[in-house]
Amino acid sequence: MSDNSLYFKNSMAGLIAVAIVIFGAKTFFVGSSSSGKIDNSTLEERIQPIGQVYLEGEVDVAAIAAVKPKAVVKKSRSGEAVYTASCAGCHSIGIAGAPKTNNKADWAPRLKRGMDDLVKVAISGKGAMPPKGTCGTCSADELRAAIEHMTK
Repeated sequence: MSDNSLYFKNSMAGLIAVAIVIFGAKTFFVGSSSSGKIDNSTLEERIQPIGQVYLEGEVDVAAIAAVKPKAVVKKSRSGEAVYTASCAGCHSIGIAGAPKTNNKADWAPRLKRGMDDLVKVAISGKGAMPPKGTCGTCSADELRAAIEHMTK
């Protein structure tokens, strides 16, 4: 067998291997079945205009301006609810030095500084804890309630 025929066989084997890999990747990422059907169930929803345009005089602007938006009253969450949703992930097991929930030894030096200082630290963050922990929507009162829940 000559070197040229061996080179040809190896080249063909390599090309076939590359073709198999490409076909396999295409099948994996695109899928092997293409029925050609297009889902039109939400077509009208997708092509709806984002807003509406009104020409001057079509809408009574004074009536729209007179309507006052309703005030949204945010109900304060309990300390336990805030702790469960945002604080328990770290404070239940003490990740990155976080004081563990209901562990008097962890909380004693912090409580000596006072609750107001603990709330300030919770709002601004410290060490691995980001500002407001993982509760970006919490108020200072909700954070205070969560701290009180953890220090019981």
